[in-house]
Amino acid sequence: MKGIQRTEFFDREKEKEEILHILRQEPQEINFIYGPINSGKTSLITNLIENLPDDYVVFYVNLRRKSIIRYEDFIRVLFAIEEGGFLKKIKNIFTKVLKHITSTGEKTLYKSHGIPVDKSLLETFFKEKSNEDVFNYLVEYFKNIAKHKTPVLVIDELQMIGDLEINGKLIYKLFNFFIGLTKELHICHVFALSSDSLFIEKVYNEAILKERCRYVLVDEFDEKTTLKFLEKYKVGEDEQDLARNCLGGKPGMLTSFINTSNRKDFVEDVLTKRKGDIEELIFSLEDKNTAMFEKIINVFKNFINAESVKYKYITDEILLLVGENIIFVDPYKKIMRMQSKTDLLAVREILKELK
Repeated sequence: MKGIQRTEFFDREKEKEEILHILRQEPQEINFIYGPINSGKTSLITNLIENLPDDYVVFYVNLRRKSIIRYEDFIRVLFAIEEGGFLKKIKNIFTKVLKHITSTGEKTLYKSHGIPVDKSLLETFFKEKSNEDVFNYLVEYFKNIAKHKTPVLVIDELQMIGDLEINGKLIYKLFNFFIGLTKELHICHVFALSSDSLFIEKVYNEAILKERCRYVLVDEFDEKTTLKFLEKYKVGEDEQDLARNCLGGKPGMLTSFINTSNRKDFVEDVLTKRKGDIEELIFSLEDKNTAMFEKIINVFKNFINAESVKYKYITDEILLLVGENIIFVDPYKKIMRMQSKTDLLAVREILKELK
């Protein structure tokens, strides 16, 4: 039985260099880091954070931790409550934060999972329910940090506030805040991560963000990188072909593959399960909504001989398939493809059986 191996962060030199290039410049744009599910976006940004020079201070906020449907939910996730300490008194809040950062030499507040705030101030935000107060506070906060270090704000899984709608008040306030920090004040780099391609599509088409955003695609490994990854963990040629042909280049899936005791059975199980999941979705529509079933089959037919195809706009059937994590759309290139090589193989098998 093969022993479990710890996998290290692998490659991503191109993406890392692109992000480092952004960080070397004066903050100018909101940076959206997007890509298919399990393509390694969070791993990339985490690795980069851990290796930044000491003149950067990073604030990492993970919106995936809670369902955000109310103002209070958003505020609680955004901030890390400090019970006293260097933010005890409002009148000394900025000097004490700076003293903490400079005295400890700390380059990142990643482990705090939010922006430090005094508990009493947080309660004031809840009481007043004022979005303006929150963002005005944060602008002044980052202005003071920027006098000494370069702040970097990372918002992971930004789509979690998508339930508030792209045209909703809170999302507009948040984007305006990002624009203020980057395009207008040039005081803080902002990175927003998302695996929800529908959300990215909406963001991409928002007039308020035109000319104010940069999009960085973190995709699955290409074939060459996939083989290098497998060779690093001493996977033989036959099993390399198995992984490459059936799993593609998703880092998470490849990690599971190298750590399994029977790799052939693992691949067969993954394919069988994914095919079953897709069949359950589409065949449940066959009787309920025949027209939608046929439209989905027509979308699938685009992938009989191709791995990616162009699209003009998001139709209802594409919307459904993206929402079910079967299709990934790249709004920047107007290209759609299956979320994974496994999905592609499963769909092709389903089409064969339908003939």
